[in-house]
Amino acid sequence: MPMRVSITIDPDTMDLIDKFAKEHGLDRNRALLECIEQGYARLTDGTPVTFNETRAYEEYHELKHAISEVKTSLDRLAEEVTLMHHTLEVEWSNEVRPVPYQSKKWFEFWRT
Repeated sequence: MPMRVSITIDPDTMDLIDKFAKEHGLDRNRALLECIEQGYARLTDGTPVTFNETRAYEEYHELKHAISEVKTSLDRLAEEVTLMHHTLEVEWSNEVRPVPYQSKKWFEFWRT
């Protein structure tokens, strides 16, 4: 019974499938089916399947490094924000003090 399947394949694997299809004179869909059938046959034979792709670990390492850089920059940003907050709070508290002539009532101008 035929079944329709939708899958997502990375560009490198798609290039390999296209190369296989060109070498064997097949269209892309048939080449993909052949690859799946050969992989299934290899699994049912009991032969060990080896994966030689190390991209996942390298990508993980790159992502971990990028995340650590983002964390470092966010720490620096937090320090900057704390400093700016302190600076603004000091300036604001200095501005809150009333000017001497404004603290007196209009009729108390002779007092010092």
